[in-house]
Amino acid sequence: MRNILLVFILLCFKLSFSQSISGDIEIYLNNLIEDLPGSYGDHFQQPDDADLNSWNNMLNEIFASDLESARSFAALFNYQITHMTDTTIQSNNSFYIIEEKLPQSNYWGTYVLSNNALRSNLIIQAPHPEYDINTGYQGIYCFKQLIPAALFISGTHRCNHSEYSDCSGTTSVCGTSSPYRISDNPHNTQSVFQKTTEFLFNRSETSVFVQLHGFGKRSSDPYVIMSNGTRFTPENDYVSLIQEGLEHADPSLTFKSAHIDDTWTRLIAFSNTQGRYINGSQDPCYENATVSEGRFVHIEQERYKLRADEYGWAKMYSALEEVFSIDTITTSVKNFKKDEDLLIYPNPNNGEFKIELNRNSQIYIYNNLGSIVYNYFNTNAKVLSIDLNDQPSGFYFLKVVQEDKILHSKFVITKQTDK
Repeated sequence: MRNILLVFILLCFKLSFSQSISGDIEIYLNNLIEDLPGSYGDHFQQPDDADLNSWNNMLNEIFASDLESARSFAALFNYQITHMTDTTIQSNNSFYIIEEKLPQSNYWGTYVLSNNALRSNLIIQAPHPEYDINTGYQGIYCFKQLIPAALFISGTHRCNHSEYSDCSGTTSVCGTSSPYRISDNPHNTQSVFQKTTEFLFNRSETSVFVQLHGFGKRSSDPYVIMSNGTRFTPENDYVSLIQEGLEHADPSLTFKSAHIDDTWTRLIAFSNTQGRYINGSQDPCYENATVSEGRFVHIEQERYKLRADEYGWAKMYSALEEVFSIDTITTSVKNFKKDEDLLIYPNPNNGEFKIELNRNSQIYIYNNLGSIVYNYFNTNAKVLSIDLNDQPSGFYFLKVVQEDKILHSKFVITKQTDK
């Protein structure tokens, strides 16, 4: 599998000795996480204090724009810093991908930093990409669409290592009820995942960390369980704002939030060490936070509504886009045009609308359940008129496949009804 992957990367990206590449960041990152180690094998190696100090120095050098020094630190633990320009994004954004070289020996995960973030206050984290099915791919999808400040993806299954974490809390996900494993990044302060969270949190007073999780839904459960890591309602209530965005994308979703329903106790993330740190716990390994500024958002998702495929992922992207707007004062986004080859009008509409295109395309339209309601192939029309009068009011997602890119957008059908 790795030989096939290597050939694929060499064909699809321009590699150079300076670790600079170009191509599609979503494809590149998807391939990096395709074969993450599973629930056994002890692949994950817990970093010691010296490792974490060197990792912190590496991050400092990246933000000081001294890439040569940063790469020297990265080499100490078998990592490299790949500078990637995504040629499928209209603004040609570039990124630093902090990834472990093959053969891997530490499995600390992959970390992506945006050089020109469009949403500099948003950081997306996928702590359980192997256990919480598709959350890694969902995080990558949302990252490319939104271009936030950073993306974290853990390097193994959460149960990969047999050794227990010192941090408080128990779980039965690895078998019988027991302490969390050291490979479970949201429950281990002695991890690169934790230290990178702390580093980026301390660099910005406005950054919001959104963790994407998944759960097996019981009959008594809602489709989405959300938490800020406490029972407190912060002034900036990002949990509630994201819930509103998800409700707009799919009105059939149901929710529970720990700070709104204080009787709800399932999957509320109070022992999450990143959440504890962000919320100001004096000892994130052992102590729950007692206050919250709302900058930690823990989202547990039922599989089929939101995690199953890119049409569910698009609902999460749509909600995050609604809450986290583009930084218009940032000079790097002055020339950014979202989906410049794709214009839908009017939007909202009554089911009749037009799409402007500039090349041959394949058109797919999905409702908020992920079902195809319209498709049209190999059109060379510059303006395509579409009639969806038979569809009900709601959010719809448009996918346009062209030779060198895939574009996504959304629109709303609103129909007047007799009172």
